[in-house]
Amino acid sequence: MRKLGMKDLLVIVLGAFINLFVWHDRNPVGVAFFCAAYALIPGKMLLAMTALFGMAYALPMTSFIRYTGLITTVMAMAAVLKKWRPAGLTPVVMCGLMVLTMVTAGVGYGLAYGEGWQQHVLDTLPESALELAAAFVCYWLFAGMIAWMKGWRPVGRRNMPMKEEAMITKNQLHAFSESFRKLSQSFEVDVSPRGALNDQEMQDIFNAVTEQVCKDCSRCSYCWENVFEDSCESAYEILKLCSERVNMKKKDLPERFRQRCVRSDNFLAEARRMMGLAQTNLSWQNRLAESRLALAGQFGEVADVIGDFSKQISDEPVRKGAPEKQAVHRLAAQKINVRRIAASDRSNGRKCVYIEAKTPKNIEKTAQEAADIIGRVYGRRYLPRPGTASVIGHRWEMLSFEEDVRYRTIIGDARMVRMGEAVSGDSFTVMHMESGQTVLSLSDGMGSGEKAEKESNRIIGLLEQLLSTGFNRQSAIRLIHSVVLSGSEPHTYSTLDLATLDLFNGKCELIKMGAAASFIKNGPDVKKITSEALPPGVLPEPENEVKTAEMVHGDMLVMMSDGVLMGLGQDDDRNEEKMAEFLKSCQAVNPQELANAILNHAMAACHYEAEDDMTVLVCGLYRKPKL
Repeated sequence: MRKLGMKDLLVIVLGAFINLFVWHDRNPVGVAFFCAAYALIPGKMLLAMTALFGMAYALPMTSFIRYTGLITTVMAMAAVLKKWRPAGLTPVVMCGLMVLTMVTAGVGYGLAYGEGWQQHVLDTLPESALELAAAFVCYWLFAGMIAWMKGWRPVGRRNMPMKEEAMITKNQLHAFSESFRKLSQSFEVDVSPRGALNDQEMQDIFNAVTEQVCKDCSRCSYCWENVFEDSCESAYEILKLCSERVNMKKKDLPERFRQRCVRSDNFLAEARRMMGLAQTNLSWQNRLAESRLALAGQFGEVADVIGDFSKQISDEPVRKGAPEKQAVHRLAAQKINVRRIAASDRSNGRKCVYIEAKTPKNIEKTAQEAADIIGRVYGRRYLPRPGTASVIGHRWEMLSFEEDVRYRTIIGDARMVRMGEAVSGDSFTVMHMESGQTVLSLSDGMGSGEKAEKESNRIIGLLEQLLSTGFNRQSAIRLIHSVVLSGSEPHTYSTLDLATLDLFNGKCELIKMGAAASFIKNGPDVKKITSEALPPGVLPEPENEVKTAEMVHGDMLVMMSDGVLMGLGQDDDRNEEKMAEFLKSCQAVNPQELANAILNHAMAACHYEAEDDMTVLVCGLYRKPKL
């Protein structure tokens, strides 16, 4: 552990005073200074104590508790990251932790507000956005100031030359900016405010009013059988009038309706009540849509700020090691001029190479050609990273390449709807991520039919949106849990079975929340994976224990809904063993064949009368040919 120097002590003492500056019970400047100092100096516990001391003096108790939780969360995430990757706690990463924690804390604080949280989020959105923007700008100002005080020497030993690290940082900032931009775009999808109720909403109100007023009326059969068309036309006309007039009277009803309907007073009262509720709900939806659009704009602005900052990082050339120098020479021989090159390793051992290159005039080269040359130098296949330009232009530009994954996957699925139902209550998705991972998720809605399908599809849809916009699995699950927990329909839960397969090293991580057992099959060898965690939204805090398995060439991961196991018999304790025994003896050689065999086996066991929806998802892992 490094000893504290005089400059470090000065930074710590300065932190206590900076945390006294409070704006509307918010302290973005103090948070920014703490995170910047935390990344650059030792004495982190002393730094945290002085920061909290300053906040305790200047903030009210509720705000102090909030910022205490925020600082504690940042420290915990930084500790985990440092243990996982000792050299990974750079100023850029620390800035990312700060922004992520502030955004997550804002969402969690809004959900914890209870009834009326939508209005609370809407009211505090401008201040929250300004707080986030101020913290981001102040962070880099303080980081530069602290680095200048310390002579531009960050804590710890560098793993690469300064300018190579800056080059990689520039690409990471660009990726971070793109993540915020995607998040902004996801908030803008289908959120346009509406001026009127749609046809489906009007139909629902019509059904509710007629069911409530007409079902036990003595003239019900006459109105809705003998004069059905005129009754429908009159009822819709009344609903339209109720939407246009707040205090509609009985005399405003159509004359033919008043003469025929013996419950015109009740019908008018119920129509006014239902239309009022629908209009209120529409107003709330519009206000939420407006808040989402505002939040999308703020995320877009943050993306622009990060992108502009990445462009300001030094463009000076750097020294090259032996492999990099060889790559530069080979690229130059193919008319691809390189003035900077650097390489880094990801946590799973996957290598990334960054170059700044251009081609002479009248010569065009593709990024794939450059990737092939780099691959021959390092002895492995390389590919341009997503977002890298496909053609190398005549101006200097940054290009990123990454080692190709070593495995590929083949997916198989088989489904059966519960007897008597039109749709399955199970939903699943398969996502091939840009990071070189395959994500498989399966959700089993409570019950069956359209309602179960709607709930499970909502879980899968949220998961797809969050993962595709850059959230990690744990953050996505926590947000899904919060959404289900605060949902308007209590006691409707859907399971979540999530598997992430790293195609570089074959590592498989599974999170099972109320889901049925999964199996990994390699010939006659079968491994069972189970978990006792409950579905999202059942408990105040999500249970998401991560199960890990190492998969090799030829392994097949089998995921299924509990209807498949239930079909094997009433003895739930024995069904998992029955399935394992079947998989050991099954001679299927590809994922689709295995999925079909499992479903046929379950259907035969229940005499082809499915008492629950059945879904089988199989993912086979196969090694790619070597270069």
